[in-house]
Amino acid sequence: MNINHTSTRRLKYQNILFILLFLTMITLLAILSKRYIYLSDWTVNGQNSLNEISLQLLNTLNAPVKIVSYTNNNQLKKSIREIIKRYQRNRDDISLSFVDPNTNPQKMRALNISVDGELIVSYEDRQEHLTQLSEQDLSNALHRLIRVQEKKIIFIQGHGERHPERQANFDLSDFSRHLQKQGFYVGTLNLAEKMIIPDDINILVIAAPQAEFLPGEVQLLIAYVNRGGNLLWLGEPLKSTTNKPLHGLLPLAELLGIEFLEGVIVDPGSQKYGISRPDYAIISEYPEHAINKNFSTITLFPQAAGIERLPDFNSNKDKPEAPGKPQTEQSSFNIQSFLNTVERSWLETSPLKGTAQFSDLMDTLGPISIAMALNRAVKNLADTALQQSENNNISREQRIVVLGDGDFLSNTFLGNAGNLLLGMNIFNWLSHDEQFISIPSQIREDIILDISPRWLAFLGAFFLLFIPAALVTTGSIIWFKRRNR
Repeated sequence: MNINHTSTRRLKYQNILFILLFLTMITLLAILSKRYIYLSDWTVNGQNSLNEISLQLLNTLNAPVKIVSYTNNNQLKKSIREIIKRYQRNRDDISLSFVDPNTNPQKMRALNISVDGELIVSYEDRQEHLTQLSEQDLSNALHRLIRVQEKKIIFIQGHGERHPERQANFDLSDFSRHLQKQGFYVGTLNLAEKMIIPDDINILVIAAPQAEFLPGEVQLLIAYVNRGGNLLWLGEPLKSTTNKPLHGLLPLAELLGIEFLEGVIVDPGSQKYGISRPDYAIISEYPEHAINKNFSTITLFPQAAGIERLPDFNSNKDKPEAPGKPQTEQSSFNIQSFLNTVERSWLETSPLKGTAQFSDLMDTLGPISIAMALNRAVKNLADTALQQSENNNISREQRIVVLGDGDFLSNTFLGNAGNLLLGMNIFNWLSHDEQFISIPSQIREDIILDISPRWLAFLGAFFLLFIPAALVTTGSIIWFKRRNR
């Protein structure tokens, strides 16, 4: 190539054009990076991203969310921003602001701000205070704010039932605290004292009674079911030594169309999980039902009873109603099993003494149902006047769950596998809040590097000896070659 004035000028123009094109490309990339953001979370369980359940919760928001944090600590502000940004990436109507609590102490007392960094989360005309922040805390707070009306859960007492506030191993105080975090009101009711079941109860709970119900109390429960009340009945294995194994609740079971089977569930495979007793039912597969939606964690049920549908019970599946036909009376229940034991299990009818042996004559081979979900359409008694004025039938869905074990939600067994999450799913389904599901805590599984001493010594030698030696050797070779030119 001949170098002359013309070629030099062309080369100069080419360089200028290259620089201009390069700067244009960089500018366009910068603009695109501001408009289109791509993030990838490579941690084991996505600890820097929102859980799928939190994302579903955000989709139910119908109004902006305002979050105010009261702190002047820069480090605390940074950690709060990191968590809130996960929500803001999915919803642009979530705002975050900070207020220095030292500027107006009187206002802080009026707002009841007690912790540095405390947050007030506002949604529509409701507010929630958070003294600590995590995805679980914030999503649960949004959960409670979305729930317009507080749902009442009332536990029947007076017959040795598991108590929602006491701390004994067999009681339900730990689970009750989780219910309250989800926006439920938890209370108790003694039928012998009140002799009435209020109409404002959303879920009535019979939690494994140990003493007999009075006939008048049973009639109150039957009347509650007949008028469309939602019910959770936690049972226990039947005892053949008593004349009334259901503690007087047999009429209620007949009304629902179910029966508790005599005996206790035995699963010999439970020993593989380190469980010494054979009367623990482990469930790992779940039939299709709203309670089991996206649920795959194993659950543990100590000393569970089997449940069956009464053979002569007619449900809506047996006698479907004609479309458009006016409903003149309460329809029958749709009954579906949603918890079934594995095939290797069986229903043991003999007293357990050490190891259990299956008997073809006495025992029933699995799978065995331990939980039934019942639902039906009922007349909405609260809208009677509206029905009369508009001359139409307004109905709602009644939901009932009957489960052959009360231990799985007790203080002792609540932390086993997926017991807590399943329990929350049951209550959310009973309260017609399937979209509200417990937000699991994300466990950081990849923050600890676990390597053997041999590999640790190798890495230390590699970075402290090999790399410096390679650099010194490479530099010496280059210096020696240049010196001999």
